[in-house]
This record gives sequence, structure tokens and C-alpha cells, in this order.
Amino acid sequence: MTTRIAIFHPADPAGHVPGGIDTIIRGMLKWAPSDLDYTIFGATSDESSRPVGREARLEFGGPNVHFVPLTRIDPSSRRAAIPVTLRYMLAVRTQMKRGLFDSFDALDFHRIETLWLFRHDRRPKNIIVHQDMSIIRDPGCDIAWRHAPWLYERIEGGVLPSAAHVYAVRQTAVERYRKTYPQLAQRISFLPTWVDTAIFTPPADAAERDTARATLRARLGLSDASVRVLTTVGRLDKQKDPLLLIEAFAQASPQANLHLVLVGDGVLRSNVEQLCSTLKLSGQVSFVGVQPPLQIASILRGSDLFVLSSAYEGMPIAVLEALATGLPVVSTNVGEIPLLIKNGISGQIASERTAQGLSAAVGAALDQVAAMRGKPSEDAVSPFRPELILRSIYENHRSQQAG
Repeated sequence: MTTRIAIFHPADPAGHVPGGIDTIIRGMLKWAPSDLDYTIFGATSDESSRPVGREARLEFGGPNVHFVPLTRIDPSSRRAAIPVTLRYMLAVRTQMKRGLFDSFDALDFHRIETLWLFRHDRRPKNIIVHQDMSIIRDPGCDIAWRHAPWLYERIEGGVLPSAAHVYAVRQTAVERYRKTYPQLAQRISFLPTWVDTAIFTPPADAAERDTARATLRARLGLSDASVRVLTTVGRLDKQKDPLLLIEAFAQASPQANLHLVLVGDGVLRSNVEQLCSTLKLSGQVSFVGVQPPLQIASILRGSDLFVLSSAYEGMPIAVLEALATGLPVVSTNVGEIPLLIKNGISGQIASERTAQGLSAAVGAALDQVAAMRGKPSEDAVSPFRPELILRSIYENHRSQQAG
């Protein structure tokens, strides 16, 4: 018997909108087994190819994977006047009244707000929580719920008991939920993120790595082969803190011949560009914008070091992807980073989240990069292959067949 699962999130798995949630959904669909039938009710970043309201063909996944966009999103992830979450919820509410979701056996959610719309639905409901939402009480947080954390917590307390299963990508979130909702303890699980090992692969040998390195430097217009390239991948927003990264890079670059590549876009791009100009770094920093996964993998294979400057995280997929290509990682000490980065083995964790601390970590990693590159970095992500991580989700869905 086939189980039909509806996935709700304003994501475009067929597009290249950056974000960890989007990547997780794409992975769930890509490796979906044939006895599970998935439909993602998402959003379109390309209305000419994937119009709102029309089922679209995905370029991955089997015949039992479907995509129906309910609203539009900006492919650069820039914020609109009307938040995408609000537009999406209104679209979902409209389609609920029309019965669009009535035929599904189980419902999956990636935001608490959408789960709230289905709070009275008796079908099995699952939610993946992508952050320890206690962060909304931190004054440095940029999540909109920081303006009314009490309201979020009230909604959360009202809908989580209706969930058949709660997955969280932060161990601290699992612990907090089990303490807050002890009656739900058996329904709450830690869900590590994973890396697509079919795309994010290391160079086969030294010659292939040299080719990848030369290709990237040619793309960036770097004629000096001694330049070492640092890369970061992610939204240019407060969570990822690219301004801290630029400040750290400015401190590190006089001691080394460095170039920085920023993959992604977001609300802080103009601020980052201005800071680069102020610090006279414009010729040492390349903004390559949002890129598809294959291009990101190519950039990572040609880089010398990956750098993450985030203020807060779960288990960042961009770090897993970098390590999977054999690229060592320097990171602030956030989220589940200590599960992935061991100093001097797969990278370096900054001793403090300051420009000086991050710059020092970059310097330490560059001194050891030859020893960390390749197998030591690849080994760090071996427990996080999709066939291992997704198994529990698929088994959970199989148990939720109608009747």
C-alpha cells in the first residue's frame, strides 16, 4: 500500500533558492522510496516554468514525487513587503477550503505557523523544527518572532501536542521540548542534516583538484596561482553574519594572500559591499550570487578553505557539503558544529565569535590545511549520508498509512 504525504513549506525544490530547509526537502524527495508518494505544496521562484497552482515536473525523484506551488518567492531570498510566510498561509487556507489536501494520509510541516492551520485535522502530522526557537528571546536574533516570543510559544504549546512526531535539528531543542512537553518525549527525535554525496564529492586525485583550483581561479580572474581562496555559502542576512566574516577576512588577508568568495544573496548584500569598499577589499572579494548545487560543489572543490561566521545555526548543510568535497572548515562555535569540526583534523572552531577570533582560526587552519584537506574532512561527514539519516523519516511515514 502506498502512503500519500503532503509536505507544506514555501520552498521551490526545482529552483535554486538558498536555505537549509529547502535543501532538506529536496533531499527527502530525491531519495524517496517508491512506496511513498510525496507532494510538496510549496512556492515558485520561476513562474514561467512553474506557474502557481499547476503541478510541475521535478528534475529529480521518482514518479511518486510531485510539486504544486501555491505562491511566489524571490529567488534571491530578499524580503518582500508582505512576508512570504503570510502569503503562503493565506494560499494554504484558501486551498484547504477547496479540499485540495483531503486525499493525503499524512501531513508534514517545516514551520509551526502552517501546522497551526491544521491543528484540528485528525490525520498524522509531523513537523521538522529547524532551529532551537528559544533563540527568539535573544536580542541578537533576526527571526521575526523575536518581536512576540510569547505568542510563538503559545502557538507552539497549542499545536505540538497534535503532532504525531516532532523532529528537531538541534540537540538543545530536543532537550528543551522533552522537558517542556514530557508527555511528548517519545515523539520527539533529533534529526541531523545530511549531505548529497552524489553531488558533493571530492576531487578524485591531486590532478583533478589542481584542475578544479585552476578553473575557479580563472572564473574569479585570479592570475596569481599562489592566492588561496576562502569560500562561504549562505544567505547574506543577520543569522549568517557576513559583516563579521568581512571584518575577519580584513584582519587575515594582510598575513596571507587571500581571496574571498561569497555564494548566496540576501538583505545585507549592499551592507557587505559597502563594508568591502570601506575596508578596501573590493578586489579581494567576489560576490557570485545564488548558485545551483552542481556549481556550488565545483566552487568548493576549487577552494582552499570554507568559512562560516553564523550567529546561530542548527547543523548547517553548507558545512556538510564543504567537508564532503574534502574542504576543511573554519566556523564560529554554533549549533551542532562540534559534531563536525575537530580542530586540526577537519578544520578549526573559533575560540570566540569576534573578527579577531575568526581571523585567528582562519590563520591556524591555513597553517594545517594540507593535512586536513581530503580524507580527514570527508570522514567528518560519513555518518551524515542521506540513506542513513532519512531512514527514520521514511519508516515513520510508512507507519502512517490510512486506516
